[in-house]
This record gives sequence, structure tokens and C-alpha cells, in this order.
Amino acid sequence: MRVALVGADFEENLGVGMIAAATARAGHSVRVRTFNYPDESDSLARDLSRDAPDVVGLSIQFQHRAAEFLGLARALRAHGYRGHVTVGGQWPTLAWRELLSEPNAVDSVVLHEGEDSFPELLDALASARRPHDVPGLALRAGDGTPVRTAARALVGDLDRLPFPTRYRPHARHLGIPFIPILGSRGCWGSCSYCSITSFYRDARSYGGGKTLRERSPENVAQEMALLWQAGGGAGIFCFHDDNFLRPRPSDTLARLRAIRESLSELGVREQVGIVGKARPDCITPELAKAMRELGVIRLYVGVENASQQGADHLGRKTQALRVHEALGSCREAGIFVCYNLLLFEPDATIAHVKENVAFIRDHASHPVNFCRAEPYFGTPLHLGLAARGAVEGSHLGYSYRIADDPTEVLFRVCAAAFRQRNFEPAGVANRNMGLGYSLKIVEHYYEDPRHKLESLARRTEDLTRSISLETARFLESAIDLVERLSPHDPDRLARETVLLGLRIAEADRRQHAALDSLYADMNRFAEEANRPPPPRPSRRLAQIAQGLALSASLALWGSACNGCGPQRTPDPTGNVNPPPPDPVPPPTMPPPDPVPPPTQVMPPDPVPPPTFPPPDPVPPPTQVMPVDPPPPPTFPPPDPVPPPTRVMPVDPPPPPTRPPVVDPVPSPHKSIPKASLAIIDKWTDTSAPDVARSADLPLADPPQITLTRARERADGATEVTLAGGPEALSIRWRSAGRIEGTGRVVRWWPASITDSLRVAVRSEGGVAIASLRAREVHGEPPPEAGT
Repeated sequence: MRVALVGADFEENLGVGMIAAATARAGHSVRVRTFNYPDESDSLARDLSRDAPDVVGLSIQFQHRAAEFLGLARALRAHGYRGHVTVGGQWPTLAWRELLSEPNAVDSVVLHEGEDSFPELLDALASARRPHDVPGLALRAGDGTPVRTAARALVGDLDRLPFPTRYRPHARHLGIPFIPILGSRGCWGSCSYCSITSFYRDARSYGGGKTLRERSPENVAQEMALLWQAGGGAGIFCFHDDNFLRPRPSDTLARLRAIRESLSELGVREQVGIVGKARPDCITPELAKAMRELGVIRLYVGVENASQQGADHLGRKTQALRVHEALGSCREAGIFVCYNLLLFEPDATIAHVKENVAFIRDHASHPVNFCRAEPYFGTPLHLGLAARGAVEGSHLGYSYRIADDPTEVLFRVCAAAFRQRNFEPAGVANRNMGLGYSLKIVEHYYEDPRHKLESLARRTEDLTRSISLETARFLESAIDLVERLSPHDPDRLARETVLLGLRIAEADRRQHAALDSLYADMNRFAEEANRPPPPRPSRRLAQIAQGLALSASLALWGSACNGCGPQRTPDPTGNVNPPPPDPVPPPTMPPPDPVPPPTQVMPPDPVPPPTFPPPDPVPPPTQVMPVDPPPPPTFPPPDPVPPPTRVMPVDPPPPPTRPPVVDPVPSPHKSIPKASLAIIDKWTDTSAPDVARSADLPLADPPQITLTRARERADGATEVTLAGGPEALSIRWRSAGRIEGTGRVVRWWPASITDSLRVAVRSEGGVAIASLRAREVHGEPPPEAGT
């Protein structure tokens, strides 16, 4: 059978790679295709229909992209594809009944772990047998009723599975291959918002088996050694295990030492760094120190909520004191840590939010992002809210109202004011999370004969603390705004939210300039520094590679991929890596380039992210579509004193007259310079944008806007268009440079390469803030550490 597997690829998609490897081992021909953005749907569907594989497998790992993938399936049929379309991943596994109850283009769902079920489905289709006889599937019965086939247990021995197909070259972070890998599956936690634990609990109740399983240290080390050698004798191994650490520190240490010893036996003794995710209650000072000595350079620590009551509401079962101790232990050991706060949850109060703000201040050296816990389909959070009639939406995305009215209003204020800082792929929060990690890379992999690292480390610490403390101050301003103003004065609340959002946007401009400078210096350091020459492969490693016949998947990357790999800057629906499972003010976020649990059928995305649910969030307002950008102009010295800008007051309610509307430029994601893929962390908003908020509180229906730009004019101005939102909008533009115009279309002369154009808009339903950096306009992407 000829098979096409389609998934997101903001980072290597381990889930798709695992299904591809199992498919190839079963004797079928497989190609991997990338689907990162909604506007790729038609062209991808046309290509697949032309190629006409027997089966198309769609990896829908996360709920917030479900509508996009189902739209791709419909586009396939519209272009004449007549083969079998199957889907897999966390969301379709949990929502199989709802998915198959609707008339759509999907023929089957591969449930839970797909390495056995998917090849057996292919065998059945190839021999004209009924797929209904294959265990581990969901499909429609003869009368159209959704049914599940016989149960299939979770994979017991992970070592029997083939190594994932590496269908494209690894990304490089500061010149070092970044290699996603998975050493275990499952989680012992019971967090109410987590779709991962819900997925495994459902698998256990359906087919049985252990939810927490590990590959042997020898098996993990073999894959690491082969990838290390293929990558030139160096690698950053990002473990996408649901929990990289075991519950008992002594067990974690024994396992890490066993992997390290196996690597040494294979000739891998240096140039190995490890990244993982961990619960804070698994970390002790002694373990943190030992992990650093064994090569751990970065941990995503699941703080989630620093208020004890907030953590209890989310089912975290972690004492707040242990959270403080975990971050302190990693800092002392020299392990870079970042974290996400699910600041808003159904029973949150402003008092709980204040506790979290105090935590941010106490740990300002650790980058943070924050969001709302989202009710992903089938999670205890979703089911609990549904049981009390407190959830709105559909299986494609749910939302809810926080029980405490002032806290719900605070969430709405933060969702507008912090949206770009927290969830723009190249926003300040994402870039800040990559900063300390980049420092660890240069410390771990490069020599420092000229003693430049001390200065880089000091600047990194200062900038990270500056951004964290600034975020805390802005949160305190939002709290003050809500506590001062009555929710029954929506006009004043909207005006002050606009002013707060513009202050945050101006602060982002300054922080971006500092981030640009520091990232550029780190890149320069890596380019000029020395690294040890790659070692010769050990005889044993060469024998293992030959025995596993890995040349196709390790040495000839891309042979199984047509159009693979991230080629544009990711939008907020891209996520990543499944880091924090839930998003934020733009609710919930996932960590950097979320990588789906490797067993999900044609799985993934990262990802981000950390960390929400539903369909198609509006593209970040700052992503711009460069149209044949002209050569960048010469700018005056950065940051001149801002001249007065022309502004349209935003205070009065929007006029009923129709403002000038321009044809929106096609997707703002197209044609972004390739170098802008350098963003390392990509937390994204996975909230359900199409679910209405209750109208009895302010900011119930904020406008969804984006900025697009046209070709630079002969006089040096750039024409910028505000697209989206209702017809009636009040608009306020700001910049240090010169602006002409006050409506939806303005001409902008940036004052410097560090300048930005900010806009605040107000409709009857709410407010939105967007910005555009001069660097983007002139085709100069930020000097990030990844490639």
C-alpha cells in the first residue's frame, strides 16, 4: 500500500516518525507531508489527490487544530481523492464518537497507540478485508453508527518498536543538532486539564496495559548514539517523555546513569546535552546537581499554578513549597528552567492570581508565560464543567466562564493586553524562554578562550529578570485596573485596557531590541568559538547501524518526505511540543514545538506552543506577509526620541459608520523569511476563539485583527493595513516614527530598525492590540539561536 502521513512539523514530529517506521517495517511505502498552516490546505489536498496514495493518515494531536485537519480531509474529497482517510492522535481518540457522528471525509480513527493498529489496517485494506476486524479502530457501522472495534492493549515492550523515521534533517540550535527523542510513555499524574493522562486512562480502560512504560537504557542509548553520530558527533536530545523524571529521585538517577554508561560503551562520551520535562515534586538538590553532571542543560518544570488552592483545583497534588525548592535546586545546579502558569482556571480568584504574581517576582531569573487552563475534550476539567452546565462550545473547542466575576474580567483584560507578548511565535515571552537555553548551549558545547561567556551570562540574567519583573508589574496593573473599576462601567474598562495594551506593546519594542542584540552576540560567539572535532564512530556503533539498516532514516534524511519541515514562521495554532498542556490569557499554551506522544497515530504538533483547545486561532497580529521586500533601508541610530504621532482617540465608542475596508492580503504567514524559523520556543494560544463569552461582563467579544503590509513606497514609507474585526472600529496608531493616516490603512516611516508600529482597536465587543516590527517589514528576522 502507498501511504501519505500528514502532520504538523514545527519541530520533528516524533509521532508521525514512529507510525512511518512501523508502516515501512510492515512492507508498505510511506511518505510524510507537512501541514502547518490553514492556508496550505488546498494546495496540499491538490498534491495528495494528484499523487493518489491508497491511504492518507492525518495526525491530529491537539484539539486546537482539529477543524483545520478536518477541513483538509474535506478538501481532499473536493479534489477527487477516493482513497481511505484515517486520523489518529489524542483528540480523535477521545472524540471518536463525535467525530464519526458527523458527515465528514474521515473513514476511520486509529485509537491510542498506532504502531500495531495502523499497519494492520493497511493490511486489511490491501487484502479487501473488513477494517472492522482490526482491533484498536473506530469506524462507522453499516447504518452509519460510530463503533469501536475489538480492544487493543497498550504496547507493553517499547524496545520492540522500530526507531522513528527521521524524515528530514534536524534543526540546529546555535550550530548543534536539536534531536527530539522519547524514552518512555505515560504519566502517573492526575491533572484535571491534561489530555495526555486522559488519553492513557482511556487506553487502559479500553484495552488494558500499563500506562507508564519505559524503553530500556540500552535501547535509548543506541538510538541516541546513532543520531549523535549522524549529526556530526554532537546533539541536544530533547526528551518528549510525559515525565522525564521518575517519582523517586534515586530511580531517576539510576536510569540516567545507565543511559550514560551505555552511551560511553558506544563511544559517545561528550557533546551530548539533554532537555526534558519534569514535575517539581520529583526534583531534589542532589538530583539536580547529578543531572547537570550527566548532561541535562534544560528542564521544563510543571509549576502550572503557584497558589496551593489553584494547584489543588487543577489536581496537581504538589505542595507549593516543593515548587519553590525545585526551581531553586535547578538554578543552583546550573540547569536552565522555564515554566508556565495556568493563572486562570474555573475557580480562580484574584487572591490566587496575586500569589502567582508574587511567585514570578520570587523566581524572576526563570522565564515564565501564563494562560488559562483550557477544557480539552475528555479531560476531567472538561467533564466536570460539562456536568455542572458550565462549558460552552463543541468537541472542536470549549470555553467557560470563571466563577468569580472580577477574575473573569481580569482574564479578559489580560487576554487582550498580553496576547502578543505571550503568544506571538516571535513574541517576547517565547524569545525570552529561548535565551537562557541558548546560553546553556554555548556553555556546554563551545570553548571560551577569550572569556566572553561571563559577560553573556550576566546580560542573560539581567534581561531575563527584567522581562519577568516587567510581566509581574503589568499583571499588577491589570489587577489594579479590575479592582478599581466596576464591571458595570465597560466603557472606562475598555479604555484603560487599551492603554495597558499599548504600554505592553511599547515595552515589547524595547525588550525585542535587547533580545536582538544578545541573540546576535550569542550567534557570533558560536560562530567564532571552537568545538572538538567529531569523533570516529566506534566499531560497535557501526555494527548496530548496519544491523538496523538505518542509513535510509538517519543518513539520507528527507527521502521519505515531500515538502517536510517548517518553512515559515509558525502561527499561534502551531504548537508545539506538548509542553504545558493548557494555554493562557489567550488561554493555555504548550511548550516549544510540541511533539506529540510518539505513539499517537499519524500524530502530532509542537508547539507549541504549552501551552489551547479549539479550532483556528486568529494569526498573531504581528506576523506579516512580506511581499518581495526591497533591500532594507539605512536607518538612523536606534531608538531616537519619539516624535509626536498622529493618533485617533479610542475613548469614544466606535462610530456606526463603515470605516474604509481594504481587501485583506492573503495569509500573513506566507513568504516570511526562512531565517525567522530561528525561534526556539513556540508557546501558542489553543483557546476556542469561536466560542462566545457571556455578554453580561465587559470585553465579551473582542475583535480578531491582524496587520498586513504592502510593498515599500518610493518615498520610504510602508503601507500597513489593519484587517479583520467588525466594520465599526475605533483605531489608535502609535510609533516612534512618522505615521500618516488614522483609519485602517496608514503609511509608516519607522524611526529605526528597532521601531514598531502599534495599533489598538476598539469595537462594541472589546479591544485588541497588534504590532509590527520594523525588522519584519524590512526582511530582517530576529537573530535567534535556532535554524
